[in-house]
Amino acid sequence: MSLETDNKVDTGTPVESLWRVVESHWIKVWAAGVFLFLYAPIVVLIAFSFEEGTFSTLPWSGFTLEWYGQLLNNGRLVSSAFNSLYVGSVVTVVATVLGTLGAIALVRHDFTLSKAYRALVIAPMTVPGLILGVGLLIWFKYVGFSTSLKTVMLGQLVFVTPFVLITVSSRLQGFDPELEEAARDLGASKWQTYRRVTLPLLMPGIVSGALFAFTLSFDDFLIAFFTSGIQNTLPIFIWSKIQHGTSPVINAISTIVLFLSISLIVVSEMLLD
Repeated sequence: MSLETDNKVDTGTPVESLWRVVESHWIKVWAAGVFLFLYAPIVVLIAFSFEEGTFSTLPWSGFTLEWYGQLLNNGRLVSSAFNSLYVGSVVTVVATVLGTLGAIALVRHDFTLSKAYRALVIAPMTVPGLILGVGLLIWFKYVGFSTSLKTVMLGQLVFVTPFVLITVSSRLQGFDPELEEAARDLGASKWQTYRRVTLPLLMPGIVSGALFAFTLSFDDFLIAFFTSGIQNTLPIFIWSKIQHGTSPVINAISTIVLFLSISLIVVSEMLLD
């Protein structure tokens, strides 16, 4: 009788058995649901970029690479892509220099307003892109700047530079200052120490910050939308095309940009580690 009772306790009712299964596997189910929600639209986008038909519907009409071939025949698209590459390259170089110098000043030097300096530098990261874009547009109009790719660069530097600063700072905080002291003890000047010891050891963080900066600049829509004037960047071109309905060409463009962004982020994370 006692053995029978123990077996009933171990087995439990069907509801209790189901609850035990849910309790032991809910994290896996929850994680699978989150990843499905996040990445299903991306998978669908990539899949329909190879759809032969002009409408993104199921079932497929067939497999084709035609839409990728049409990208090169669209002058406005190519021009917008080059504008994004140009803006991204300039913003990356300037933001990397400013962010690296700012990180060195923040981590290596203790000054009176260091906390205020950090707060002011990081503040643009917390401002919504819409508000930042409108504010920049008003400011440029106030100081008499005509909106162009140059104002896009200035605007993007406001929110891209803090990301570089944070990335380089994290690398710099794990830096052993005794290596620099050893170099100076061996007769190296301050500049030689920076060039031969500090910069090589910081280079993974610097390169990671630069790749992150390029990704943010290349994918930016809100600031470019308000500050670009008549010169479009690629995200603005894609947005303008979507206003007239979806097209497999847009799916192809978005897929290429997606892979470019993911590749840069993956490389950035690998270098940061």
